[in-house]
Amino acid sequence: MNAQFKTKLIQHLAAKKGNKGFTLIELLVVVIIIGVLAAIALPNLLSQVGKARESEAKSFVGAVNRAQQGYYTENAAFAGTLGDVEVPAGTPKYYSFPTTLGTSTGTVVANGTNNNKNGTRDYAGGTQYNTATRAFDTVVCRGDVGSTAATSTPGGAGEVSAATAMTCATGFKILK
Repeated sequence: MNAQFKTKLIQHLAAKKGNKGFTLIELLVVVIIIGVLAAIALPNLLSQVGKARESEAKSFVGAVNRAQQGYYTENAAFAGTLGDVEVPAGTPKYYSFPTTLGTSTGTVVANGTNNNKNGTRDYAGGTQYNTATRAFDTVVCRGDVGSTAATSTPGGAGEVSAATAMTCATGFKILK
C-alpha cells in the first residue's frame, strides 16, 4: 500500500469516535415498557380467544333453535333428539352437546368442557310457539362467568296462547 494512504487511514481511524451503545438504564427502561404493554394486552387477548371459542356453542344453539322451528312446523311438536332435527353436532372441541332435547319448549344446552381453562361460558337456547300470534319465540342465553353448568333450560311453555316471553334460568342472561 501507499505510505500516504496508510497514514491517512490511521489518522482517520484514530479520529473516529468509538461505537456508542445503549446504557444499562436505557435497556431496562425499554424492557419495563414492553413488560407493562404485555401485561395490559395479555388479558384482552385471552378474553378474545374465549369469545372465539364460544362461537362453537352460539352457532350450535342457534342452529338447533332454527331447526326446532322447522320441525315444529312439519310435525306440530318439538323434536326430542338431535337426529330428529338433523343438526349434526360435529366434533365439539370446547363444548359438550346433548343428544336429547327438551320437547316441551324445544330447548338445548351447550356446556363448556372446561370453562375456566378455555375462557368460555355455558349456553342454553329454547323455542316456543305462540298459537295466538302464530309466531315462534326463540331465546339464546349465556351463562355468567364462573357459573355452574347449564343444567336448566330457558323457561317457557311449548305452546302459549298469550305473549309469554321466554326467560333465561338464574345465572344466565338473554343475548340480543
